[in-house]
Amino acid sequence: MWKPYVPGCNHKKYLQLVCRSLRLTPRRSYAETKIVDLPMGRVKGRRQCGIYGDPFFSFEGIPFGKPPLADLRFVAPEPADPWEGQELDAQQERDIPLQMELLGGSTIGSEDCLYLNVYTKHDIVYVIFNYRLCALGFLSLPSIESNVPGNAGLHDQLLALKWIKQHIQHFNGDPENITLFGESAGAVGVHFMMCLPQAKCLFHKAIMMSGSMLNPWAQIPGRASLYCQLALAAGYVGPRREKDMLRYLRWVEAKKLVQYALNAYTFHDRCSGFLYPFVPGVEEAQCERGLVQKPYLDMMRDAWSTEVPLLLGGTSFEGLVFYPFCKLSNGIMLDYLKQEPSMVLPNELFLTMSEEVRKASAKELVKYHYGPQGITKQNVMQTLDLFSYKLFWHGIHRVVRSRLAHAQAPTYLYRFDFDSSSFNLMRNRLCGDDIKRGVCHADDMGYVFHKKGVQKLPLDSAEYLTIQRMVGILTAFAKTGDPNCAETKSEPWSPLTEKMPYKAMNIGYQLEFITQYEKDGLEVWNRLYDNKAKLYGA
Repeated sequence: MWKPYVPGCNHKKYLQLVCRSLRLTPRRSYAETKIVDLPMGRVKGRRQCGIYGDPFFSFEGIPFGKPPLADLRFVAPEPADPWEGQELDAQQERDIPLQMELLGGSTIGSEDCLYLNVYTKHDIVYVIFNYRLCALGFLSLPSIESNVPGNAGLHDQLLALKWIKQHIQHFNGDPENITLFGESAGAVGVHFMMCLPQAKCLFHKAIMMSGSMLNPWAQIPGRASLYCQLALAAGYVGPRREKDMLRYLRWVEAKKLVQYALNAYTFHDRCSGFLYPFVPGVEEAQCERGLVQKPYLDMMRDAWSTEVPLLLGGTSFEGLVFYPFCKLSNGIMLDYLKQEPSMVLPNELFLTMSEEVRKASAKELVKYHYGPQGITKQNVMQTLDLFSYKLFWHGIHRVVRSRLAHAQAPTYLYRFDFDSSSFNLMRNRLCGDDIKRGVCHADDMGYVFHKKGVQKLPLDSAEYLTIQRMVGILTAFAKTGDPNCAETKSEPWSPLTEKMPYKAMNIGYQLEFITQYEKDGLEVWNRLYDNKAKLYGA
């Protein structure tokens, strides 16, 4: 499972903004419907109203790909069949992609998931689309004959982008002003689209929130043998031949394939930053329709998107998302780190450094994050701070460095630091009463998208002001490629430069354009790399 699902948090989607963004949440329905004529058939949507009273039209459950079942499982999708002469009822969302809940471990969603939703409000057109997750989206087999090179989920994203580029004008969208937006695994997807030549000119601006291709959970070792492990875990008992295992995997119940992720990784693996076994990766089988065929740093260096403005950033305590793992088995992860401190290092360096260099580098990181006493079982908050850098912020910073070296378009950095006791929903869900302060990974999403069951905020509250700021920033950037807007006018926001690679808009109770508080720590992490080529593909 590449993208965790948390009950009450809509993590199913990968996001596309066209012209502008808005905060749309169905609050109540009206009898009024609307018909849009598309080349493949008519779609009927409905009028809805957001939680704060904004009316909009929704067109939900529009297929952009054929159901990826049977022989289409694990491979690039095919465009959806047309429904000419018929009317598609697009008044209800379809199922989310099949996945496991992060809390509880139950299976939710459907394998038949290649649908998108379109929301319109005056000059605003907002599209969200599904893509396959887990083994269904990212299983790879090593031989060309199997024709499963991996990255089917990235192919889904490409197909959705092509659909939007071709058809968004029918919803009054502008096909020449498309902004691609994603958070966490969605941000990783945005980053891939910025680097894949197949996505060239399908969008014009990009927003990456709390994720990049260089985060360790977006790249794993040992992909070539995962198909075999998956087949055996799903009940396969035949000969160890690739074609036989693939045949079994194509017809076994899909739920068995996603359940494998529950026990795929050990605590040792999680210390290395590996969270999900099936994620994008460099394809071993060099198929004609392959996508990812060279190392990530090379892709970043050769990216087509050097003229695409980028807004990126993260939350001020990303690592709080790792707290449930730190609690498991009486804190065994801290025991592992204490016994083998070199596990704090990025895995690619852990594997390639000499033992002497590995120990010295790990000592420097431990000293920075834990202080002179080193790692103890009581160092939970220090460990979560370490994982803020390891899982998120250093990967984001390496993207900044790459952009400053290779891109001509501006890059803007933000740091979401609004610490609400009641409205930081991800922290409250994952940490409960154990940790009451700090801005967790995905806490910022509650200020962009309404979560089911969350009540309307007082319009004079600091939380509502933060919603206005976040929506204003994203809307302005989606429209113009510049995040400066009425909601930020008190604090001018400049793009990053070679001389100022740490300047960020800190979005807290106040707006402050500051030198990023993580600067010293990021420079410690930068020094782990021998040269700029290894750090960001210079």
